[in-house]
Amino acid sequence: MGNIPCQWLSTNKIQLTRLVIQITTADMKSPNWLKGYIESLDIQPMGRYRSDCPVCGKPNTFSVTDDGLQRLWYCFHADCNVSGRTGVTLSRQHASRVFSGLQADTPVPRTSNTYEVPNTFVSLSRNLDAELYVRSVHAYDAYIAGRADIRYDFRTGRVVYLVKHEGKVVDAVGRSINGKGAKWYRYGNSTCPFISSNGKRVACVVEDAASACSISNLVTGVALLGTNLLDGHNEYLSNYQKIFVALDKDATDKALDMVKILCRKVPTRLMVLDRDLKNMTNEERDELIRSHIDR
Repeated sequence: MGNIPCQWLSTNKIQLTRLVIQITTADMKSPNWLKGYIESLDIQPMGRYRSDCPVCGKPNTFSVTDDGLQRLWYCFHADCNVSGRTGVTLSRQHASRVFSGLQADTPVPRTSNTYEVPNTFVSLSRNLDAELYVRSVHAYDAYIAGRADIRYDFRTGRVVYLVKHEGKVVDAVGRSINGKGAKWYRYGNSTCPFISSNGKRVACVVEDAASACSISNLVTGVALLGTNLLDGHNEYLSNYQKIFVALDKDATDKALDMVKILCRKVPTRLMVLDRDLKNMTNEERDELIRSHIDR
């Protein structure tokens, strides 16, 4: 090789070292074995996992999130940044159930007091349009505060409000955001109302789940999911100290009938609406609710 200056050797050694580091870092982005390792972790759907990074070994820097469809992972250490996703993998049975009737709204089989939540119900954050809709009807605060369990059904393109009774999911109601099918769809056949509760003993009866969420910062929102008062609704509402009935303006006659029925057990008054509660501003809605509570 002859006499090669030491400075040239030193410079090229540094460049070679940098090249090796770059190649190694690139390989760390997606080691072949990592996907299998992620899939083997015991994480529940919609759950999260945090541990030491299996690639770089740095403590408590590795995060895995299961969004109900796939798992996403990332290392937060500056010298690693390994990341990726498993991709959506559907079994034949799952795929058949999800995609065999994309245009049809088919209720999922249920028992008398429970509802099997379909695996097509995923986190609201999985779809930007779904999240924007929930924000537009002023239900997002209830979702964030845990007063409502709201999901996105990617099979039917609906924002889904889970109906619960004594902490168990017994039904679900979905609002179409893609313009397909009926605007509202009831997945099960329970008689339970949708409840968005703040723990207070004052209830406000409304028609839809979004309206119930929008008022739950001040009162417990009780959505009939329609304009009919069922026996199951009566039984539930009898536990409150005071009730307001706030149906849409075109259902005022039905609202008055409900007041007559409910006031036999609980003090009940009519709340007359000029506009849908979920379409009011926060200030308008809060002022209306407070003006009735304080009377």
